[in-house]
Amino acid sequence: MDSDSVLIMGSGGHAKGVLESILAQGRYSVCGYTSPQVDHESKTFMDYPVLGNDDLIPELVAEGLTKYIIGIGSIGDNAPRKRLFDLGKKHGLTPITVIHPAATVYNSASIESGSAIFAGAIICSSCVIGKNVIVNHGAIIDHDCRIGNHVHIAPGVCLSGSVTVDNLAHIGTGATIIQGVHIGEASVIAAGAVVTHNVKAGTTVRGVPAR
Repeated sequence: MDSDSVLIMGSGGHAKGVLESILAQGRYSVCGYTSPQVDHESKTFMDYPVLGNDDLIPELVAEGLTKYIIGIGSIGDNAPRKRLFDLGKKHGLTPITVIHPAATVYNSASIESGSAIFAGAIICSSCVIGKNVIVNHGAIIDHDCRIGNHVHIAPGVCLSGSVTVDNLAHIGTGATIIQGVHIGEASVIAAGAVVTHNVKAGTTVRGVPAR
């Protein structure tokens, strides 16, 4: 297997954006997908093979696979993404970071392994993006934000400066979080919410202002 070949773990709607971003970035090739719904049956998704379910990973590693990225999104619960990310690491695979060339990432920002930054996203000065994070289409992350691991920032989100988002949180489509707010671990910010105060871990908030 080619040393630049990548396995996409998961084959749903989010995997389409991951695939398109990998191809646009032009750094890696894609060997195919694994999917828990597939029992080693041959089929394709977006013109790439669905190779089998997660049980196939050791065989792919034996064939020389070294790289992977998570291809499932989330609607409020990022635990399945974390499970797959941890599974890939358990098998000795290295998570890649994918940044679509139509995204804007400032030089002083840092992005950890396994994250996917989609077209139109803007990540500004001195931001830190953790592992296995989704920054979806058109999201804006302003200066000095800190984003934890396994976070999903949905399309059109706007994080003002110095926002902190802890591990496993979900920021819904079009939500706005004002400067300096702290979003707790595994919390959910509903689509369209405007968050003006800190949000405790494991809490769901919605509305304008969010409650």
